[in-house]
Amino acid sequence: MEPGAVIEIINFVGPPICKYWKYHRNLKIFLDTLRSKKEDLNCRKEDVELRLSAECHSGKTPKKEVEKWLKKAEKVSNEAQSLEDKAGKCRYVSRACLGKLIDEKSKELIEVYDQGSFPTSLVIDPPSNVGSNVGQLIPTQELVGEATVKEKVRGHLMGSTVCKIGVCGMGGIGKTTIMKHVHNELLKETKFDTVIWVTVSQEFDVKEIQEDIASALKKSLSATDKIMRAAQLSKMLKERKRYALILDDVWEMFSLDEVGIPEPTVDNGCKLVLTTRSKEVARSMGCEEIPVDLLSEDEALRLFSKHVGDRLLHIPTIEPILKQVLEQCAGLPLAIVTVASSMRDVKDVDLWKNALNELKKHSSSVEGIRDKVIPRLKFSYDRLMDSKIKHCFLYCALYPEDFDIPKEELIEYWIVEGLIDVMETRQAMHYKGLAILHKLKENCLLESAEDGKCVKMHDLVREMALDITTGSPRYLVEAGKFGALLLEEEWKDDVEKVSLMRCRITRIPSNFPSSGCRSLSTLLLQHNYIEEIPESFFEHLTGLKILDLSGNSNLLRLPDSISGLINLTALMVHGCFRLRHVPSLAKLSALKKLDLGGTEIDVVPQGLEMLAHLTYLDLNWTRILQIPDGMLSNLSRIQHLRLDRVAFENAEDILRLMKLEIFGVRFDHLQDYHRYLSLQSRRRLSKYYFTVEKNAYTYARGEWDKYVSLVELRICENSVVLPRDIQQLHFNVCGGMRSLRDVPSLKDTTDLRECVIYRCYEMEFVFCLSSCYGILETLEYLLLQRLVDLKAIFQIAEDEVNASSLRTQTPSPPNIVFRLKRLIMSDCGKIRKLFSPELLPSLQNLEEIQVKYCGGLEEIIAASDDDEEGENNEAAGNNSIKSLALPKLRVLYLKELPNLMSICSRRSTLVCNSLETIVVLRCPEIKRLPVLLPHLVNGQPLNPRSLRIDIDKDCWDALEWDDPNTKSLLALVRGYWWS
Repeated sequence: MEPGAVIEIINFVGPPICKYWKYHRNLKIFLDTLRSKKEDLNCRKEDVELRLSAECHSGKTPKKEVEKWLKKAEKVSNEAQSLEDKAGKCRYVSRACLGKLIDEKSKELIEVYDQGSFPTSLVIDPPSNVGSNVGQLIPTQELVGEATVKEKVRGHLMGSTVCKIGVCGMGGIGKTTIMKHVHNELLKETKFDTVIWVTVSQEFDVKEIQEDIASALKKSLSATDKIMRAAQLSKMLKERKRYALILDDVWEMFSLDEVGIPEPTVDNGCKLVLTTRSKEVARSMGCEEIPVDLLSEDEALRLFSKHVGDRLLHIPTIEPILKQVLEQCAGLPLAIVTVASSMRDVKDVDLWKNALNELKKHSSSVEGIRDKVIPRLKFSYDRLMDSKIKHCFLYCALYPEDFDIPKEELIEYWIVEGLIDVMETRQAMHYKGLAILHKLKENCLLESAEDGKCVKMHDLVREMALDITTGSPRYLVEAGKFGALLLEEEWKDDVEKVSLMRCRITRIPSNFPSSGCRSLSTLLLQHNYIEEIPESFFEHLTGLKILDLSGNSNLLRLPDSISGLINLTALMVHGCFRLRHVPSLAKLSALKKLDLGGTEIDVVPQGLEMLAHLTYLDLNWTRILQIPDGMLSNLSRIQHLRLDRVAFENAEDILRLMKLEIFGVRFDHLQDYHRYLSLQSRRRLSKYYFTVEKNAYTYARGEWDKYVSLVELRICENSVVLPRDIQQLHFNVCGGMRSLRDVPSLKDTTDLRECVIYRCYEMEFVFCLSSCYGILETLEYLLLQRLVDLKAIFQIAEDEVNASSLRTQTPSPPNIVFRLKRLIMSDCGKIRKLFSPELLPSLQNLEEIQVKYCGGLEEIIAASDDDEEGENNEAAGNNSIKSLALPKLRVLYLKELPNLMSICSRRSTLVCNSLETIVVLRCPEIKRLPVLLPHLVNGQPLNPRSLRIDIDKDCWDALEWDDPNTKSLLALVRGYWWS
């Protein structure tokens, strides 16, 4: 090749290679430039938005070029952020390509930045047809996370069906910010003639709000009489025809007529929106409630980075600490903005570590939290007019941070603390407690936990409560902090409550505390590992009223000094499994609650009979087998009495307890149980737990304490009597019982929810459909275990016991739908078929099927006569498939079923639109899984996280599929969950 040609080639390819190498080698430099230019653009954008908010008044509107530039700046900034995100995951070979894109985007950022220089006004005067009846733009911040709520509110405002809207949420969650955006957007719409914004004062004053609305209309009220002022205001508003009235920060319900606000209706086209921390206020005003939730992790990070500075997220030493700091804000926008602003552009790692430590210890010590966040949250507390409800709220702060607080336990604390007034019954006091919880949740001071049985406290709401309790009442709280034991100098005379629950404390030092604490009334030490309590510990705690040591499983004895706590009203040691010694209780005459359940105590504590004020006594799951005759009759005020393992013969002693509401006891003999029921029949217990058995230590199965009434039978005869209102029934090793037909009194029950049948070796079937309809209309949970002779669950006629025949699975009448939700069966070796297909219409409420260790089981849903005929027709070319449905089934769990061959017949498919979990383990004979899943019914792709599948690999490989796409789709899910 000639030299000239070579030079020409080099000149042709050289520059591109040099550019490629430049982009590849200098990617980090280009990325830093991009970040810098993006931040410059965002700052200019914020400046323009602030100028625009300030200049938009008296109906003036933004210039189109300004609006266009703001949209362009937002778009380019988002594209730059996307490139930043890609750079973090960039492969080595694609560095040059990405570097080129970043360089080009940086140039575009510079160009857009230069275009955002507006030397003149950003607004134009209003058109001549626009009057001063339209409000002015309100300065606001960018929305993060609340956009969905804003669209809901805006949708109702622009729609025609909802006229009154209540935006609800805790303080600092963003309600006002959302409504500012909605207000500003409404100004640009033509639907409303007038848009009015009024901030309501905490102390609601009719005259003040009337003046504020009139002022927003640029009018004044001349009348002095309240009624006439309302009439004037009403006339002013009606003259504006269609208006949107936004009332920010409403604290209590008020009458629209009293103020002079015409009722918004579909006909007049007017709308009312109020923001409030109280759902009760929104509801009582007839508003459509729209809750504002806490920010998600991603939303919180976006808001935090906006105020702290994007660059900090890309400093490796700061990023992990920054995210921990963000966690402490717990999704509350006001806290996020406050903390982020105080740490803006701070690049010193030590300062970030200090901020994290301060947030973990006390959030209020961080700059801005005490001044801006805590006071906003405290408004909701201050609005609780009842001082006892305030103390109920503060009591929640005694629990650890992020703790799910059991409702029943919390209410019990409130009762023994005297925060709930004494009522005629304990049940009424519990209802009052639930009403208080409802009020606290309505005022956004508490929130419901996922299980519905607990409540939670937002971290900063708890911080606010602890901030209040540094004064009066004074609390010392280290709950949940491992190894904590407060310094002795903190145990001062003015301390009223101390919480050291769940701190993993193993010992209490001798001579601690050495003095003081005369005002201490509540000491919570539950769920630690305390092995011994010094005798001297309680000598200085003479004012103690509530002592909870529950869950200290290493504690062997209580110190004798407890006997001197004459002011004690509640002593709880529940679940101290090794506790054997309790000192004399004779001097504790003020004691109202004594919980010794779940301990090794084998004798009734000395002096128990002298506790005349006792209303709550729990000796359940102790080694106490007998109560001395006559002892209980002295406890005339007792309301809650659990003696579930204690044998009882003298029913008259119990009947003398006229205030008894909750009762658990064991009867050695069926006649003792029947005698008690006959004598008790005129009185109704709110809860009862009766066991009829000789052995005091039977293990209870099922969902113990889920319902309010339980009878467990280890002795069962045809004549056994059951209470009509029983909800839980357990049969445990009941010989001679072939079916529930052998318990005639079952037909008289009205609310049976759970039935557990365990080791009843002669049982052949469970329900006779001709006599058990009443039970099946209420029963929700059925547990069958170790029924070695069981041949069927359902039988049609009382004179048929041919369980191997499908006739024993004959359907119930089509108009009967059972309530049954959960069926769990294990170790029932003779049963071959679970259900007949004709029975499925009655099982439409079934949510869970678990079958384990049933060696004889061949089918879940048996083949019908039609199915057998269909198999014959299949040879003739008729391939029709019958659909069976369990629409609410969420869980199908099959394990150790060596003879199981199918879920249903080859001529059928089971449609399960709600299925979440399929488990098939060690079922080697199953060859077909004919379960039609939601994605196949609706034609939509499956969300891999919406379904759990756990199937043995050999079984999975051998399965046949009706739909060719099913296996490939489910393989993704099975792969995700495979363990």
